[in-house]
Amino acid sequence: MDKVLRASKAGFPCLRNLFYSVNSPDMGIITPKTQRIFDVGTYLEPMVVEWLKQDGWDVEYNPGSQHADLEVTVPFEHGILAGHPDCIISKENLQNVLVDIKTMNDRAFTQWKKEGSIKSKPQYVEQVHIYAMGCIRAGIAINTNNLGIVGVNKNNSDWHIDFFDFDYAKIADIESKAEAVFAMVEPPIECSPAEGWCCNYCEFSHMCDLKGKAKPATIPVVDDTLLSSLLDENDAVVHALKDLAFSRELATQAKTMEADAKQVLLAEARAKGKDTLKGGGFTCTITERTSSRFDSAGFKKLHPDLAAKFTTESIATYFTLKEDIGK
Repeated sequence: MDKVLRASKAGFPCLRNLFYSVNSPDMGIITPKTQRIFDVGTYLEPMVVEWLKQDGWDVEYNPGSQHADLEVTVPFEHGILAGHPDCIISKENLQNVLVDIKTMNDRAFTQWKKEGSIKSKPQYVEQVHIYAMGCIRAGIAINTNNLGIVGVNKNNSDWHIDFFDFDYAKIADIESKAEAVFAMVEPPIECSPAEGWCCNYCEFSHMCDLKGKAKPATIPVVDDTLLSSLLDENDAVVHALKDLAFSRELATQAKTMEADAKQVLLAEARAKGKDTLKGGGFTCTITERTSSRFDSAGFKKLHPDLAAKFTTESIATYFTLKEDIGK
């Protein structure tokens, strides 16, 4: 059986990970949190396709993510590159441009939009080039001058398309690396090199005794205090910080999705003059209520002495979490 290297994996900047992906794919362990990140991207993809159409793009969409109908392959002597391209889009002077849809958190999206895919997300650039190689081999008409990434900010639903040149030198690099990975009989003795995030998102970290040794993993910062010594000694703190960051990201996404859904439902209810909507096995009843709120700030301004008399102190604990990008 041919060894298979997925296009979505090929740009991962660690050859040890690629070796395990090709030779021991069933041994990978995807954590529930990482799977949820993948699921969010899969869930949002059809929405992004609709946004592209609303923006005037003609879209040939290959739905289904890893179960899409169209899979392209690039054969080598000892294995194949394979993957499912997302879309081919056309508009005005840009015709048949192969693009891939990516969802990102606010920090990553801002950096990517500022720096571009080639600098900020080279693994995405490599992935789309592999899709392009497969499409050309399959006789699928694509633009051989331009490729692109459609990025979506999961925090606020902002989106952007970054176009870049179809790079034949990049194709040659991909081919050389693929042949090298397929020909390996043992994993490399070193990470090569591992960027900070690699070990944190590696499904084969449980099989690798070099985890984090090539370069220290990114360490979150709380109130601008670097907790490196504590984190090295206490894995529970590391997991807790990651859980806190991830839960806040999910909460932001959930609030955005809820606000968008409520806007659609309210508009539909008002258009039809109904207060109850049904569909998909759900019933939503929309009720408007009038409530009163005590203006505590105004009361304190007019009656400071009385407000102070009835004010009691309480203690609240706040967790200020920032990611230390430079580490």
